[in-house]
Amino acid sequence: MKIIHKDKDITQLVTSYTWSGDYKQAARKLEFGVAVSPHDYYLPKHYIALGDMIKLLDDKDKELFQGYVFTKEKSISGNEMMITTYDGLIYLLKSKGTYNFKNMSPEQITSKVCGDFGIPIGNLISTGITLNRIFDGESIYSIIMTAYTLASKRNGKKYIPRMINGKLHVIEKGKTVTEYVLDGESNIIDSTYSESIENMVNRVKIYDENGKQIGKVENADWIKKYGILQDVYKKEKGANANAIAKSMLQGIEKTAEIEGLGNIECITGNAVKIKEPFTGLTGLFYIDNDEHTWQDGQHTMSLGLSFKNIMDSQEGGEVPESKKTSTKKSSNKNKKNKNDNKSGYF
Repeated sequence: MKIIHKDKDITQLVTSYTWSGDYKQAARKLEFGVAVSPHDYYLPKHYIALGDMIKLLDDKDKELFQGYVFTKEKSISGNEMMITTYDGLIYLLKSKGTYNFKNMSPEQITSKVCGDFGIPIGNLISTGITLNRIFDGESIYSIIMTAYTLASKRNGKKYIPRMINGKLHVIEKGKTVTEYVLDGESNIIDSTYSESIENMVNRVKIYDENGKQIGKVENADWIKKYGILQDVYKKEKGANANAIAKSMLQGIEKTAEIEGLGNIECITGNAVKIKEPFTGLTGLFYIDNDEHTWQDGQHTMSLGLSFKNIMDSQEGGEVPESKKTSTKKSSNKNKKNKNDNKSGYF
């Protein structure tokens, strides 16, 4: 593995490094320590500034991470400086915009927003679904993921954004299954497995815009065994209410945490096969968070796993009113707000 700063290999100065991600936090993070000393004149001095680009390459020089320095920390008595970097998704989280989208797909919305903010686009998975949505001063990440959340409600697919070689991609979460199999006899150091009904929903009642119940979906077996745990859904225009209500049903939540020998394919958004009969961890699990650590020549990883494929659902913005209530004056104001969104990638 190599750590590159402004096209210079600084791996020999790095004491340890951790590469991590979480589907709820969007931006992947690389943290590393750089050896420093005010007294050792033989130790090369290398200056890293805030905002500088850092890359993590594998042993074949394939880029795994491209990010920017956001924090630096060192002390007089310490012998290393800690650096924290984030990939380009951090700019989606920290920037806001105002938009009124009409009959646009999530991929079109993403292209428009990223174009306004100078964020390079890679492959945006096609959903075939169009939306109407108003956003007022919301984060770019929330805007994009709200669009994909609304699409997910209709087609049942799960989505996750990912920066690859400096470009934003939106992929189907859990579709990529790593070839690496976690086995209790060979590469698992420790594991825990849990089951819970804390987030169970076994009945969903469907209401129209006037608050009248128009339908219901439920799992009778779950209700009989655990009691009624109910949610409600207000029907949206053009949506399949029954399909969405069924997707809201939540059964037993099965999660696991594994510590094992590292493999760079095991990252958030992918799925992995596990064979560990003692704790019951056998089958296909979805990676919801990961942390890879390289220290003293050893690569280990900690994975947060879920038996069910879930995405970072966002519910930003609102559905436009069916009747035109805006005036010419307010229309000009919205146009001005859109122009205000234009800025650079940094």
